[in-house]
Amino acid sequence: MKKLLLLIEALNATAASTPDGWENRDVHTIFASDLISDILVSEGDHILLITSLLSDQVLRTADVIGAVAVVLVNRKKIPAMLGKAAAKQGIPLFHTPLPKFESCVRLGRLMETL
Repeated sequence: MKKLLLLIEALNATAASTPDGWENRDVHTIFASDLISDILVSEGDHILLITSLLSDQVLRTADVIGAVAVVLVNRKKIPAMLGKAAAKQGIPLFHTPLPKFESCVRLGRLMETL
């Protein structure tokens, strides 16, 4: 288990929308996918979702699975409407210029440490 802030810092991610107290959310599982169907059948608690999907559907899906936050990869910026949708749903939303593979490697190494 890691704090969300630590993971976000490891990705050099920028916030698009952050509700109060987001830094202290616990992350137990990291799930990376660009397929909504795969995300919907993911298992685990306190999931950090890594994706490159830019539709508000990914936020609704994150809400359904109870994701702690969403990180959009391969992005220098994201559409303003997506940040507004995340704020409305209370889901922390971040973006990183890192590709998905590099993001997963960094987070995987970090999750393995005590």
